[in-house]
Amino acid sequence: MGSRRRVVLALTACVAVGVAALGIGGAVAQQDEDGAAGGTDPSALVERLGELEPQLPDTIVPTAVTVTDDETWGTIEGDAAGMRAVLDTIEGDLRSLFIDADEADGDVADAVSTIALGWLDIWGGAEFLAVADSHDLAFPLDTFDADGVATGADELRGNVEAGLKLVLQGRARLLEGYTVLREQGPADPEIQARFDARATAAEDFDTDLRPELHALLSEPSTGVWIAVDRFTTELPGVEPRANAVQLACIDRELLREAGGIVTAENVAELVAQTPERTDCPDLPEPLDD
Repeated sequence: MGSRRRVVLALTACVAVGVAALGIGGAVAQQDEDGAAGGTDPSALVERLGELEPQLPDTIVPTAVTVTDDETWGTIEGDAAGMRAVLDTIEGDLRSLFIDADEADGDVADAVSTIALGWLDIWGGAEFLAVADSHDLAFPLDTFDADGVATGADELRGNVEAGLKLVLQGRARLLEGYTVLREQGPADPEIQARFDARATAAEDFDTDLRPELHALLSEPSTGVWIAVDRFTTELPGVEPRANAVQLACIDRELLREAGGIVTAENVAELVAQTPERTDCPDLPEPLDD
């Protein structure tokens, strides 16, 4: 992966760039004043992450998402302010860990760097969500005056959107990093079990909640249906070629990495690598060959 400190800033939404830049810049300055925050070899980085694990939130907001088919918005559940307060206590440690791991070499160091950065994304997202949760608490809900003008509370959808996009970005990094640590197994059994549980939780979020959040934010679905075989029939003269089709659900990001093209050579691998998410459901029987 290499050093990604400058790349991160380019990938973050505009409102989040300021948060990331100020946070990481502050950590660099603090590290210059205080000296090295801890060991920087892979085993030391894993140990430092392991020490932070018990202090990290057990659950990440949102814990549930509700979206209805006939609406362009929905609801999320979870205590954003509580999660932000927990992460506030170890934010400096996470930034120092990210900086040190980002400068180190190897898959384990890269994974630790990615995880620390993911938690910082979630910390930044929690701030936006907490502000939205606390907005207009003195106002009633869904009230109007005699002319039909709303007098109730407003929802800061802009803050919610910014917060959720940071959380999505952070959770993608947690999935990437913790999966590597699960595969590498670099920690003592007790800490390794925590890493493994984090990887499983990240996978569950990716398959269950990520598609719902994409729908809530009107983002492209995580999966896309691809016609693998078209106008080919094993019953010529009996089965019409016009509606003969075989479809496969492919992860959108995997498809992008493959150049946007599915071929007979890569389709099996792409299908095998695609998670069974909720936005690639079974198709109606006439199209499900």
